[in-house]
Amino acid sequence: MSMPHDFSQTIVRRAWTRQLLGPMNDATWDALARELFAWQFARVPAYRRLCVAHGITPKNLVSWRDIPAVPQQLFKHEKLFAHGSAKPATLYETSGTTTGQPGRQHLLSTDIYRSISIEGARRVGPLNNEAQFHFLTPSPAEAPRSSLNAMFGFWQKAFGQPGSRFWIRKSRFDFEGLRESLSLEIKAQRPVAICGTAFSFVHLIDAWADLPTMHLPSGSWLLETGGFKGRSRELSKPELYGQLAKIFTVPDYAIWNEYGMSELSSQAYAHGTSGLHGTPPWARMLVCDPATGREVRLGQRGLIRWFDLANVDSVMALQTLDLAERTALGLQIIGRLPRTEPRGCSLNAEDLTVSHTR
Repeated sequence: MSMPHDFSQTIVRRAWTRQLLGPMNDATWDALARELFAWQFARVPAYRRLCVAHGITPKNLVSWRDIPAVPQQLFKHEKLFAHGSAKPATLYETSGTTTGQPGRQHLLSTDIYRSISIEGARRVGPLNNEAQFHFLTPSPAEAPRSSLNAMFGFWQKAFGQPGSRFWIRKSRFDFEGLRESLSLEIKAQRPVAICGTAFSFVHLIDAWADLPTMHLPSGSWLLETGGFKGRSRELSKPELYGQLAKIFTVPDYAIWNEYGMSELSSQAYAHGTSGLHGTPPWARMLVCDPATGREVRLGQRGLIRWFDLANVDSVMALQTLDLAERTALGLQIIGRLPRTEPRGCSLNAEDLTVSHTR
């Protein structure tokens, strides 16, 4: 087996990104997954311990499906970073709203994440260069540890028309300014894109409850990213989409969901209340039985397991606690596992942590 490429080198990272964005058949996917697994097995001590505990190494790996997945909780306890003592350029953190302990993703550079988050949203999501963006979040400058805000910043620079902006500044949501700006776009019949967490849309729904509906121009779309976790007010997805469709006079299919997380570099997208989530070619999701860890059959439910070839700086395989149903066309995401720990899918995070000074 040849030695994997050194992903600390800029030239290697650029070449890897070109491979991910190029043609991707099953053989190419398997070869790239094996190479990335070998790199991370060698470079991430906590991950290597997990793999050895499962009896899987780069030498005996049969299929990419057998690559051990790190439990998402481990990002709360370990620095999963494939570059040793090198200084990360960026640190992204999860909200930590339910446990108080955020998960952390260290990136040597944002180069791959930037390219992938833009191209992934263009290929399987709503992203295009026609709409003016309105982000219901703080800017990346105000929230530098948010991977979501960073992604929105990449979108704004790559596709945003003049006037695209972030509407939460210094923890204040400028509802009045947003409405004035949208009114101008409606008058000019220019399409708009409104992007934010589900909870930010709930704030908007409450603030505009007594105001007239708006008729967004043709080609407009909305994107919500979830984000009710630990919040005081929550709407079901049909309720949320129904109210947004009414407020903005858009069809259900023009409302998108982005499914991603700070621990990963890629995202999955679905549109409409009952839409199925799909990933770009360089990322794949399996639905696994929480008791056995094996992939379920079509029509069955299980836990989502991510494989993300863009996640070169930490680990490519991530075991979530998110439930989904496997279908022939994509995943029907159901929600969070009501229990706290899956059995059989992976070792507990506590079993893999070691005490050391960071």
